[in-house]
Amino acid sequence: MLYAKGKNMGNYSELDIYYDKMTEKLLTYYESGENKTIWELAEELMDIEGLPMHCPPHHYLMPGVLLTACHKEEGDETAVLEEDLREALSRAKNVLGGFCGLYGSCGAAVGVGIFLSIYTQTTPLSKGTWAWTNHAVGRALLAISGVDGPRCCKRNTYLALESAAESIREYLGIQLEKPEKVICKYYKNNKECKGKACPYSE
Repeated sequence: MLYAKGKNMGNYSELDIYYDKMTEKLLTYYESGENKTIWELAEELMDIEGLPMHCPPHHYLMPGVLLTACHKEEGDETAVLEEDLREALSRAKNVLGGFCGLYGSCGAAVGVGIFLSIYTQTTPLSKGTWAWTNHAVGRALLAISGVDGPRCCKRNTYLALESAAESIREYLGIQLEKPEKVICKYYKNNKECKGKACPYSE
C-alpha cells in the first residue's frame, strides 16, 4: 500500500480521529505555558498512538504546527488559531495521499503553502503575499527533492519544517528556534528507510 487509505464511515473517515487528536494537542499546547520548537511540536503529533508512518494527516500536521507556533509567538487569541486550524484542515484534506509521487508535489511542502496563505490571508488575487506563498512551497519542494525517494512522511516533514522556518523568518520576521540536531526516531517503522542516506539518521 502506497499510503494509508481512509475508509469512509458516513462522512467520517478512519483517519479523521488523527486530525481531531492533532487539533486537540495543538490547542492544548497553545493554551499552556510551554514553549516547544516546531520540531518538538511536530513529533508530539507524529507520536499520536496509531498514526501511520505515511498518511495524509501529515498534510494537516504541517500547517497546524506552523500556525500554532506563529500565533503563539505573536500572542494571538485562541479563537484566532481555532479558526485558522479549521481552515487549514479543510484545505489539507484536499491534498491526497501519495501526492509526492503521483503529483510531484509533496504534501508537506503544500502544507507550508497552506500555512502561509492562511496566516497572511492570501488569495488568488493577492499581490506580494501571493509570491511569498508560492516561493515558500517551491523552497520546501527543493529541500525535499534534495533527498531521493522513496518517500518518507517523517523525513519530508523535517525537511519542510527547516525550509518553512527560513521562509517565516524572511517574510514574517518571526524567528523560530531550531534544535541543534534533529534525529529521526521513526526509522524502525519505515521499511523503505534510507538509513545513513537520510539527513536525520543518527
